[in-house]
Amino acid sequence: MNYGETLVYWYLRLNGFFPLTNFVLHKSDGIEYTSDCDILAVRPPFVYEEIGGKSGDWDTWLSTHIKSGKTLGVICEVKTGDYDPKKLFRPECVAYSVKRLGMTDDENEITRIVSGGSVVAVNKTYTIIKLLVANHRANGNFIYCGMKDVIQFLLDRIEKYPAEKYRDRMFFNSILFQGLIEIKKMRGALRI
Repeated sequence: MNYGETLVYWYLRLNGFFPLTNFVLHKSDGIEYTSDCDILAVRPPFVYEEIGGKSGDWDTWLSTHIKSGKTLGVICEVKTGDYDPKKLFRPECVAYSVKRLGMTDDENEITRIVSGGSVVAVNKTYTIIKLLVANHRANGNFIYCGMKDVIQFLLDRIEKYPAEKYRDRMFFNSILFQGLIEIKKMRGALRI
């Protein structure tokens, strides 16, 4: 993973998701050349953690896209440099990713998800969103979230649980996230 994908992984993880990074989209029927989906993530409807996993801990922006009582699937592209918005969320890659999320095997539903908008509520039990996280806004058939907003959420979460995050920093399997926690402490934001 590159640094942007790592930051978005932790953003999703700290918002109750179970993320899968760099999911390989093998060359196959419909996939002309091998590619990847930066992050696929699933969030069960009643997810909860004692530290940082209560309803007031979720990112307000993201919460507007989470429908209560539904499983949420995210197909996420992360771009830290220049990119062509027309090449994002190619239909064949979205279809492949939806199948991997495992929320439906109904080809008609998959077709509706692929051709649908940025938030696709296919039935009463799940919602799938196409999420772009980037430094520069783009418009398209996806939801946009700025990388600066992702970073701010992570820093805010570290500040909200300073003792716990600092004490447990070495258990997070990301040198980048461990470093953010350490930097916040060194700058005096954490009072341990």
